[in-house]
Amino acid sequence: MKIKISMNCAVEEYSLTDNFDVRFTAYAPLHSFKGWARQGVEARIGIDFEAGAISYARARAQTCRFDTGFADRNKAMADYLQIDKYSESSIELAEVQAFTRLNDDRFQIDALAVLEFMGQRRQLPIKFFITRKDNGLSIALDFKWSFKAYGLKAPRLLFITVRDIVDISGKGEFVHADPVS
Repeated sequence: MKIKISMNCAVEEYSLTDNFDVRFTAYAPLHSFKGWARQGVEARIGIDFEAGAISYARARAQTCRFDTGFADRNKAMADYLQIDKYSESSIELAEVQAFTRLNDDRFQIDALAVLEFMGQRRQLPIKFFITRKDNGLSIALDFKWSFKAYGLKAPRLLFITVRDIVDISGKGEFVHADPVS
């Protein structure tokens, strides 16, 4: 099913607050490399809960804000990601495959999204959960990302080659926003 576009007044627009957490984990033999972005992330979504339709959903992250907690790993990651050349990564909803109401306030969305990373755009499956709250909503998502899918060779960190698949997860609080013009 393609994204159901809802052009009526029931579409509610939300934007991400400062209350969010994005994490990534790259795996290697006998070690996991973990990182996060707790700054430099923007996201918006337009949704019609009654119709089960999402008019858009997109997020953007400043790659210079990715952090591992270790200065040497941050430098290696910045060099690998070429952050001077590719200062942002983004993800945008392309197709809703299922919009499932789990209860009155909780929904599961199975979708395809387009992730732009290091100048390359690739489609990938994502699953996210939306929980309606008094003054907004919360979203939690997770997906897997592949170096090979982007034509990239997995990096070496601490003399260990990272495996191809990276787990990415995020959660955030959203508040009502002015409509996008």
